[in-house]
Amino acid sequence: MSVSQSRTFKAAILGSGRFLVTLTALMAAVVLARLFTKTDYAAYRQTLLAYNFVAPLLMLGLPHALYYFLPRDKENGRTILSGNLLLLFSMGGLFAAAMWCGGNELLAKRFSNPVLSRLLLIYSPYALLVLPVMAIDACLVSYNKVKALAVYQVVSKVVLFIGVIGLALIWRTPDAAVFGSLVGAFLVFFPAIFLMYRAATGNDWRPRKANMWAQVKYSIPLGFAGMLGIIAMSLDKIIVSSICPPEQFAVYVNGAMEIPLVGILTGSVTAILLPDIVKSYQENKAGDALQLWKRAAGKCAIIILPAMCFLMLMAPEVMRVLFSAKYTESAHPFRIYLLLLPVRTVTWGAMLMAAGKNSWILYNTAITLILNLILSITLVHFIGYIGAAVATVIVFYVWNIPFCMLAISKLYSVSVWKILPYWKYLKILLICFFVGFLCVWKIYLPISSDIARLAVVTPVYAGIVLILMLRFNLLERNTFLAVLKRFRR
Repeated sequence: MSVSQSRTFKAAILGSGRFLVTLTALMAAVVLARLFTKTDYAAYRQTLLAYNFVAPLLMLGLPHALYYFLPRDKENGRTILSGNLLLLFSMGGLFAAAMWCGGNELLAKRFSNPVLSRLLLIYSPYALLVLPVMAIDACLVSYNKVKALAVYQVVSKVVLFIGVIGLALIWRTPDAAVFGSLVGAFLVFFPAIFLMYRAATGNDWRPRKANMWAQVKYSIPLGFAGMLGIIAMSLDKIIVSSICPPEQFAVYVNGAMEIPLVGILTGSVTAILLPDIVKSYQENKAGDALQLWKRAAGKCAIIILPAMCFLMLMAPEVMRVLFSAKYTESAHPFRIYLLLLPVRTVTWGAMLMAAGKNSWILYNTAITLILNLILSITLVHFIGYIGAAVATVIVFYVWNIPFCMLAISKLYSVSVWKILPYWKYLKILLICFFVGFLCVWKIYLPISSDIARLAVVTPVYAGIVLILMLRFNLLERNTFLAVLKRFRR
C-alpha cells in the first residue's frame, strides 16, 4: 500500500470511530430533546455549555503538545505522557474547585436559570475524569495505534450514552442526565489511562519538571487560542442564553451546530497528517507540507460540500426527524451555520502549528472573538436570536479565514490562490447545486412523513452526485473502490 493510501486508510479508520462517537452524542441530544420540556432541555445544554466554554483553557493545549513531543523523543514517551496527564488532572481540579467556590451561582445568575446552580455542582468532578482522557488521541496516533483508538472512542461514547440516557429515562430530570454523564466518564477513565501507557515507550514513567515546563511553554499559546476559538464558536450560544428566554435558547442551540461530519473528517485527517506536516516543515520542505494539506482538503471537500448542499435542501425535515416538530424553527440557524462548511474542509490552525506560529493562532482567535462579540450583540438586538448565527458566519468570512490564508501564504511562500484546490471546490459545488435543483421536487412529494421524504430524496441525491463526480474525475475511482474494499475486509 502506498504512503498516501496508508494515510487515507488510517484517516478513514479514525474517522469511522469518530463518526460513531459523534453519532452517540447526537442521539443523546435527540432523545433528551424529546424526553424533556424545553426548559429542562435548555438547563441540560447550558450545563454542558458551561464546561465546554472553559475546557480549552483548562486543557492549555496540552493534548496537542503530545503530537510535537512524542515523535521527537520516543525513548522517554512515558515520562512525557505522565507529565502531560498530571497537568491535565490538575487543571480538572481547578474546574471542580471553581464550581464549589461559587462559580455555579455566578453562571446560574448569568444565564437567568437557577436550576443551573445545582446541575453544575453535580457536574463539577467531570473535568477531573475527562481532561486527562483528552490526551488519548495524540498519544495513540503518535504511536500508530489508530485502530485501538477508534475502538476506544466507540466503546467509551456508547458507555457515556448509556449512562446519560439510562438514568434520564428512569428519573426524567436533567439532574439524572448530568449525573449519568459523570458515571460514564468514570467508567471510561481507567481504560484510557491503560491504553496510553501500554502504547507509550520508555521504562521511566515518572514525570519530570523540565519536561512538563517545556510542554506548558509550547502549549500555552495553543491553549489560549483554543479557549478563544471555542468561545468564538460558542459565543453566539452564550449571548442567546444570556439575552433570550430558555425556550428560545433550546430552539437555537439545536440548530446552531456544525454538522458532526466536519469535525470527524477534518479532525481525523489533521490527526494523521500533522506529524508528517511538522516533519516536512522542519526539514525545510514547506512545499511538501503544503501539498499534503492541499490534497487532504480536496478529499475532504468531496464529502463535506455535497453534505452541505443536501442539508440546505432538507433542513426542516432533518430538524423535525431529530428533535421533533417543536424544533422546526431550528432549521433557520442550522442553514446559516451550513454556510461555514466550504471553509471547514481543512483545519487552518494545523499549518500554523506546524510552522511553530502558535502565537499567530492566538492573535487571530482573539480578534475573531472581539469582532464576534460586538456583531452578535448588535444583530441579536435588532433581528433576534438568529442574528448570533449570522454574526458568526460574517466574522469568519471577513476576518478569520482571510487572516489564515495570508499567514499560510507567507509561511509557505506560495500565492493565496494556490493554497487550496479552488477549481475543484467550484466544480463540486456546481454539481451539488445542479443536483439540489433537480431535487426541489421533494416539495411536491405526496408524503407527510419526514423520514419517508429523507428516505426518498437521500439516495437520489447521493447517487447522482456520486455518478457526476466520478464522471468528471473529481473522485478517483481506484481510491474509492480501495477504501470500500478495505472497509468490507
